[in-house]
Amino acid sequence: MTLISETSFDLLAQLAQNNTKEWYDAHKADIKAHCLTPFGEMLEHVSNRLLDSALPLEGSAKTMFRMNRDVRFSKDKSPYKTSVSGVLTPGGTKAEMAGMVYVELNATGGWVGGGFYKLPTAQLGLIRQRIVDETPAFQTIVDGLTDVGTGLADMDRLTRMPKGFIEHENHPNAEEIKLKSYVIQADITKQAWLNGDVTGIVAQLARNAAPLIRFGKAALIKQA
Repeated sequence: MTLISETSFDLLAQLAQNNTKEWYDAHKADIKAHCLTPFGEMLEHVSNRLLDSALPLEGSAKTMFRMNRDVRFSKDKSPYKTSVSGVLTPGGTKAEMAGMVYVELNATGGWVGGGFYKLPTAQLGLIRQRIVDETPAFQTIVDGLTDVGTGLADMDRLTRMPKGFIEHENHPNAEEIKLKSYVIQADITKQAWLNGDVTGIVAQLARNAAPLIRFGKAALIKQA
């Protein structure tokens, strides 16, 4: 596996300072060699480490996101992202955005997250309802995350119970029902990219997130 190098971080930092088509075109080959290619190889390496896991996930260059930004509806007209990112999913495609692991490399390090991020209201409702219907099973997942030193990220939390769940305001998992994303996260330091430890960090988070992803996936099946 080709490792991310100091050159990789330097290129991303330079891109942040020179976010133009002219600069990107002049450095496109370097970005591919030092950022995109090793990132794709990292996703493949993690996939191999997860082959024997309870929830195998796959990623590769095909599950990476383009560097080009969609600026049509954004005030920020910078043409390129200043990070490299991609996902690992059960089927190894980017089409499966509900229940996956996301990895990002940026100029200062990066991060990894796994679970369900900003789902549509209808899908959120299905997961919330399963939390109500199968509270012990969900609490076991929450306790398991605590046992491995992590937990659901406190992001996008409603201040009040969502529509349709008002009567559950005293539910033991009321705070989790208020969440709009069900995600666990971990930072990835520059050193972890440089020495290859990133694969272990991502693989471990994927294993930790597996019970949460399976729980949510089972709820979403009901939408089909």
